[in-house]
Amino acid sequence: MSSPVRPTHVASNGAFASWAIPAAFALILIASTTLWLAGGVLTLLDGGQWPAGSWSLFLLIEAFTETGGLAATWPAVSPTVLIAVWVVLFLALVVPPISYLTAKVMTRPKSDAASRSLAKRSDAAFMALPARRTQTRSLRPSLGDTPERSITPADAGIALGTLDSDGTPLFASWEDVIVAVMAPRSGKTTSLAIPSILNAPGPCIATSNKADLWAATAEIREARTKQRVWTFDPQGVARTDQTWWWPVLAGVKTVEEAERLAGHFVTTVEDERSRDIWGPAATELLASLVLAAAHANKPITHVYRWLSQETNKEPDDLLHEAGFSPAADSLDGLQKSAPETRASVFFTARAACKCLRDPDITAWVTPGTATETFDPAAFVVSKQTLYLMSKDGGGSAAPLVAALVDRVLRAGVRTAEATPASRRLDPPLVVALDEAANVARISDLPLLYSHFGSRGILPITILQSYAQGRAVWGDGGMKSLWSAATVKLIGAGMDDPEFAENISKLVGDHDVSTVSVSTGQGKRNTSTSLRQQRVLTAAQIRALPKGRALLLATGAKPAMVQLQPFYAGPYANQISSAITNAELVLATRSVHAETTGGR
Repeated sequence: MSSPVRPTHVASNGAFASWAIPAAFALILIASTTLWLAGGVLTLLDGGQWPAGSWSLFLLIEAFTETGGLAATWPAVSPTVLIAVWVVLFLALVVPPISYLTAKVMTRPKSDAASRSLAKRSDAAFMALPARRTQTRSLRPSLGDTPERSITPADAGIALGTLDSDGTPLFASWEDVIVAVMAPRSGKTTSLAIPSILNAPGPCIATSNKADLWAATAEIREARTKQRVWTFDPQGVARTDQTWWWPVLAGVKTVEEAERLAGHFVTTVEDERSRDIWGPAATELLASLVLAAAHANKPITHVYRWLSQETNKEPDDLLHEAGFSPAADSLDGLQKSAPETRASVFFTARAACKCLRDPDITAWVTPGTATETFDPAAFVVSKQTLYLMSKDGGGSAAPLVAALVDRVLRAGVRTAEATPASRRLDPPLVVALDEAANVARISDLPLLYSHFGSRGILPITILQSYAQGRAVWGDGGMKSLWSAATVKLIGAGMDDPEFAENISKLVGDHDVSTVSVSTGQGKRNTSTSLRQQRVLTAAQIRALPKGRALLLATGAKPAMVQLQPFYAGPYANQISSAITNAELVLATRSVHAETTGGR
């Protein structure tokens, strides 16, 4: 409930006197003092002694009104020269503060302006570069002996933008976890994903459903880090040749591992009703088949074959042989259940695994002509880069993208936990999950999010809308992800009324003064009353212009920031050149694919 109106009545002549009288006193004081100084200095220059005339508050009035005037007080000084010097001194002391105060008054926000209640430099000081440099020395032991001024911005944190009020650059620390909700073409790729990837001080993962991130950053990352760039492109988004593969079942040794992998597949089922009803049973079924295939050293394509043979007893026998009798019993029970139930569960599991029907996709996760394999454990202690791309829609490779990202994240956590003292990755692992809801649906990401910050893993989950995340992780899951994020960015294009209203409430209210004027009995009075008003209404949040974002950081007032796109930064020419080169490569590969009939 808003607070009651608190009226205050102030007479207009009293309000005028409250500032006019002190201002007049200050001008008289400055005028008399500068005249005394001018007379004294000129007397010294003429060979006289200081002081020439005693100082008083009303010296100016006395010098111009008493008999003899200036000549009587400073007889050795020309009155014309004295006045000229006095005017210069007076203006030098008066003009700067008056100009400053005038500018402040002219630019002072209205009482109902949002900028009056959003974060200023002092409120966001802990996110500015000096504070982040200090913090980095404790979060990154390798920089502990580095002088703070020698720590680069890229080593200090992830750039978020500049404070709207004064242009102060703000950074996320290496223990922050980020969620950005930005509509398409609002700057999420150009201002957040690309700079974060290029400035990552250690290993970096980037996901996308387009080739834009890869085109803008792959060439530069490889040149800067002098280390391997891996590109997982099973659907030919960037037309890259396959030179390596990932043994997706190699790390599946336990029921937990199998369930995690199965969850990445089931999360991609497009029919929400089917996913909600049959999803848990489909996950259990798929986990049992994955576990059977992994312990029998069979490729993941064998899982889809079993899904097409609902009563096949081979996986049940393999699970018993491997010592997973409960999983075997569960599978056997499903196979013996009512035909309608069994068919629904198997159908949901097949829908989740439909990408395994595509040989172009499965070539990246099964043995073939590519002999080099990707090792997540080696990746997290390097400065290598991993790009993962998948198209949207049916048959997408998104489950495998999510599974590979998840495998790297868990490898990072294990490595961090085994690191003496700090229990953190150093340098940190930056994970730019662009188009996360489309190509990186890590099933339990909301549960893991807060844990990553303490392990030197900095995830940046970028969504087009809050509703998009809710469709993937459910209402509870998206609330958990949102709450766990220590840094939240809300950009332009928020057309979800409920989300915009919730953000408006989160930003809060502020007091707004309303002035009314009344006359009576020959007097003019002003009446000022205070009322509470939203700092930012839902309509204002929806109308945020492109290039601007609302920043919500744990422990700080909400801040409005100007996003810093790469094309306005120091590496603009380098990135533009890399994009041009990548587009030429893409065009050549596309022509080759059309003539050969491949991707």
